[in-house]
Amino acid sequence: MTRIRILPAALVNKIAAGEVVERPASVVKELVENSLDAGAERIVVEVRGAGRQLIRVADDGHGMTREECLLALQRHATSKIGLEEDLAAIQTLGFRGEALPAIFAVSRLLLLSTVPGAAGGTLVRGEGGRVAEVLEADGPVGTSAEVRDLFFNTPARLKFLKSPPTEQAAIARTVTQLALAHPGCHVRLVSNERTLLNAPRARTLRDRLGALYGFGVAARLLEVLGEAGEARLEGLISPPQISRTHREEIALVVNGRPVRDTLLTQALLEAYRPLLPRDHFPLALLVLTLPPSQLDINVHPTKAWVRFRQPRHLHDLVHGAVSAALRRLEAVPARAVSLPAAGAAEPGAAPAAAAAMGLQASLFREEEAAYGAGRLFGEPVGQIEETFIVAYTAEEVFFVDQHVAHERVLFERLRTDLEAGPLAGQELLFPQPLELAPARRELLEAWLPALGRLGFSLESFGGTTLLIRSVPSLLRDDDPQRLVDDLVGELPPGEAQVSPAALDRLLAFVACRAAIKAFLTTRVGDAAFFVGIAILYSATGCLTFRDITIKRDLRRDW
Repeated sequence: MTRIRILPAALVNKIAAGEVVERPASVVKELVENSLDAGAERIVVEVRGAGRQLIRVADDGHGMTREECLLALQRHATSKIGLEEDLAAIQTLGFRGEALPAIFAVSRLLLLSTVPGAAGGTLVRGEGGRVAEVLEADGPVGTSAEVRDLFFNTPARLKFLKSPPTEQAAIARTVTQLALAHPGCHVRLVSNERTLLNAPRARTLRDRLGALYGFGVAARLLEVLGEAGEARLEGLISPPQISRTHREEIALVVNGRPVRDTLLTQALLEAYRPLLPRDHFPLALLVLTLPPSQLDINVHPTKAWVRFRQPRHLHDLVHGAVSAALRRLEAVPARAVSLPAAGAAEPGAAPAAAAAMGLQASLFREEEAAYGAGRLFGEPVGQIEETFIVAYTAEEVFFVDQHVAHERVLFERLRTDLEAGPLAGQELLFPQPLELAPARRELLEAWLPALGRLGFSLESFGGTTLLIRSVPSLLRDDDPQRLVDDLVGELPPGEAQVSPAALDRLLAFVACRAAIKAFLTTRVGDAAFFVGIAILYSATGCLTFRDITIKRDLRRDW
């Protein structure tokens, strides 16, 4: 008896389901892509229990006949391609014919579809890959796929799912990216009978981004345009002032398909590198259009990765277009240098040095602040770029970053105050509305109890809008909308774990926003800057840089 055997069809489908259906968000992705391929202009996604109990995707596409409904549940049955040559010119989101059978194999499925002009539709019901009944039913033109009890027959897969908030956030990100890739389709996401996302049809990318992330944010984004050969790039990117601590809001779309590509992402980040810290990332939507023959999407069953024929060429296109957009932004503030007071220069000092020294301002505004000898960093003598406090001893010169020094002082004070009770909040005279992307709003709502201890007061205001009622007293002069939007970028995805490290991270954010702001730009080659260093060095013969920092240590602990 041979040891090699052909696997049963049901087992083959479950193996395929392990590749295609990784989590509830995978089911949503495949069903929405089928709706888009069917020419839908309106898609409604409804989930319950973060997709474990129910996922329903309804569209107004061209629908399927009775025979097509039954064939669609068979593995490798598709209307997208028919010949081997079609693989070189794929223009649809789906083409493998594996998604629907894989979903059917690990769930209880109800499929209702009606074609235009038909007297009625077709209803197919089944579970675990087996059709239980096929009926005639009335329904609107289009298709509705209802998936219940996902992974009911594969409990090993079920126990590997993340927490409901994490899975819900993954679904919201998936729908958001598909909505960004297809602005001409009205997309709506409903979770547990509450609307999380509602993106009407949009004429431009900016309008679609405004519906998803807020029109205030969308208005500040920079336009990206580029063309090289047959490849065309368009999109929107955030200025350096709008950044995130994660990459989840970087959307790459290739020929209408949201993809993950390391090379294109790296090209985007390289263009930002001089302007953003290494642990901050922009909000970006880049849409790349090129001939289908120039890429291969038959790389992975999920179709999330693509392979380009000329990857370096596209890397240069993205990097050049993003760099050009950032160069058009007038984001560099005016420079100012303050050095020791006039009269302190040695006789015969250079005219440029004497002129720069004449601009010296006092170290602090308060005249009564006296400084004496014997301090940790020596005797303060002035400031450079309104950023570094310059001090010296007989052996050393110190450059202390006043922003992070002040931040450290505020952080220690806030932590002590928090041990005694919630921090004081400043109630706003007029509550401010804030629109957030669905995934970001879900994340923020999970952290509301912890944020309440820091002085933030927020509440739902319908749809994707939150109402800001109060902010920490230290930040009462900050823009509330921008403050909370930046705060969400500091929160980790998933459930809110109020650990000491988590509270320290939030306290560090508040302390950073309240601390004295620095104005040092990246262009430290200014002549006056080095003139000041030369004068101080000639007096002591030694230079020492001291950086009193807090956030770097917290990020490592986090």
